[in-house]
Amino acid sequence: MKTAYIIEDEALLRELVQTFISSFTQMEIVGSCGDGAVAMREINEKKPDLILADIRVPAISGLEALYLIKREHPASKVILFTGAATPENVRIARDGQVDGFIEKGEGLEEFQRAIEALSRDECYFSEHVRAILARIGDGD
Repeated sequence: MKTAYIIEDEALLRELVQTFISSFTQMEIVGSCGDGAVAMREINEKKPDLILADIRVPAISGLEALYLIKREHPASKVILFTGAATPENVRIARDGQVDGFIEKGEGLEEFQRAIEALSRDECYFSEHVRAILARIGDGD
């Protein structure tokens, strides 16, 4: 993976994630935005290899963006993150073929593990998200 895009509505967190990614990868951050609709226009134009998306952003949510990205850019990898994963948003993400899913409270090391796993063509789900996946099973 050579390029990344960040969808996060909190400017401070968006900038911290950009700085953090740059500190341990050679990835170029090709853009970032706090508005899902604007982000999708930029993603369609720039076609990044990796998209890190907060679930709750204005206009188009990270979950909606996941489905659009996977339809329009199936080779792109998507990591979703949220303040608190719920069975509903984990199920929607799983059904949308998300590549990674973590919670914000798990820290930067979890972000790093997720990005490194995806760079090896592996999926990555935090421990709490894996527990939710085990509870919800293959279908509802």
